[in-house]
Amino acid sequence: MIIGGGPAAITASIYAARQSVDVKVIAEEIGGQDALSSKIENYTGFQVISGVELIEKFINHAEEFGIEIKDSVRVTVIKKEGTNFSIYTDDGECCLARALIIASGSRPRKLGIPGEEEFLGRGVAYCAVCDAPLFRDKTALVVGGGNSALDAARQLAPIARKVYIVNNTGELQGEKVLREKVIGFSNLEVFNSTELTGIRGESGEVSSVSLKNPEKDFEIRTDGVFIEIGWEASSDFVKMVKKNKKGEIIIDVDNRTDIPGLFAAGDVTSVSKKQVIVAAGSGAAAALNAIEYLAGLKEE
Repeated sequence: MIIGGGPAAITASIYAARQSVDVKVIAEEIGGQDALSSKIENYTGFQVISGVELIEKFINHAEEFGIEIKDSVRVTVIKKEGTNFSIYTDDGECCLARALIIASGSRPRKLGIPGEEEFLGRGVAYCAVCDAPLFRDKTALVVGGGNSALDAARQLAPIARKVYIVNNTGELQGEKVLREKVIGFSNLEVFNSTELTGIRGESGEVSSVSLKNPEKDFEIRTDGVFIEIGWEASSDFVKMVKKNKKGEIIIDVDNRTDIPGLFAAGDVTSVSKKQVIVAAGSGAAAALNAIEYLAGLKEE
């Protein structure tokens, strides 16, 4: 059983299926974080490809092996009884597995400020790929200074009237090539060393935000707020494994957790580099190690 729908999970399923292992994938959302990327320029074999296109290729590859993928289903509880894992889902089903790979990825981190929840879907967004087209000829504000924020600004600037970036550090982070592309837009303005403290609205839609920096508190008008401050591990449904302070599942060099038979791969784990190609590679490794574990059970 593999939990997740991103590169790590799909790659793991392909490697398992090629070894004639009975495999099933449960995914709350196919594609995961990578489906939200407008352009991926560092996945070997593709100079430029969108996240959606790359995930489609992953899924098509999996379908060639007849892999069962249960989509739009959330795992709620995992239990281990003897050598079997019981995986309970929010549709009332319980699946059994001898080996389990958790590759559930990560989810957008929230600011936790006034107005964030109130205006979600009404100007507040976490996905520029999904919502940037709605801000043509409007004003948009992006919160963050890393790759996610820069990518959102890159999508918004060509179509929006004005784009702001609010970054709480002294300068923009992220990859140099991406920074250079974003800074080149004439309709973009960056507020470094600045925090977003609140989101306000009129007629049920975002209309302005409050900001503060070491010099002053101020307010600017905007039609939308894209919160791009990173991601956190989607691991809350699994209680039995050891995690670090970030909620990431701790694994060894063989993708093993501290629970025999339970493996993990991709962004949900404690690996330091969160990249598509790293996730895919770790998914392959997790599958191969899980297969070795199953072979050991048969010998017993």
